[in-house]
Amino acid sequence: MKDPIHLHLDRFQLDKRARMKYLLEEIERSGEVPIPKFLSSIAVQYGIRRATGLEYLRDWIDGDYISIKNNIIRFLKKPED
Repeated sequence: MKDPIHLHLDRFQLDKRARMKYLLEEIERSGEVPIPKFLSSIAVQYGIRRATGLEYLRDWIDGDYISIKNNIIRFLKKPED
């Protein structure tokens, strides 16, 4: 039996995973949010750079967790744990 991958993640990978999970949950609670408001919110509240926020958005879009239309982020689904 193979070891689960999370046992081999370093501290930074675990931190990023936790941040992305928490921020996606915030989008879920909102249902939808304008991109500028989301990026501003994560910068002001958590010190997460705009470039990092845009990277997270791309990753979530690629995984079909969110969609973006007319500059509005819409929650679609949670990742499987």
